[in-house]
Amino acid sequence: MLFEQKDSKLKLLFYIYFLFMLLFYLGYTLLWNHRMNMSEHWQSVNNFREEDMETLTRLANWTEVFELAFVILFISMSIFYFYKYRKDKNNILIVKQYLFVHLFLLIIIVTSSFILARVTPLLIGNLLVPLYMPAIIFVGLLCYMVLGLIKSNRLNSGL
Repeated sequence: MLFEQKDSKLKLLFYIYFLFMLLFYLGYTLLWNHRMNMSEHWQSVNNFREEDMETLTRLANWTEVFELAFVILFISMSIFYFYKYRKDKNNILIVKQYLFVHLFLLIIIVTSSFILARVTPLLIGNLLVPLYMPAIIFVGLLCYMVLGLIKSNRLNSGL
């Protein structure tokens, strides 16, 4: 089992983590979509004023805030797992939890991005921008954990 009975607080933490990650991603996509719709509207009207530019700038800033919040939350959870792993390098369950939680989140976000790209004018690349840095961190930390497990198993088996 991925979460043991004694890990009920950890399980609750994951649910909260998922909720916030999905909310940040939803906020990012909604703001990005609204910004693109406003931009298309102003291009068709040919009446672009200074106030319109300020509105677009504010929307761009808020979009970046949601993207940054998404990345910071991901980094925070990765740091949590890094320290949890450092305490007990022989516990493969920690690596499985990290892998499962983030792969599940990745699948949900990529799937929703493809769906949103089909029903909105947003490009798939723009929808996946918040995943670039977390994906690099995920792969790096996962490799570190797996290599640590392999090294630990070699030391324990006497190789």
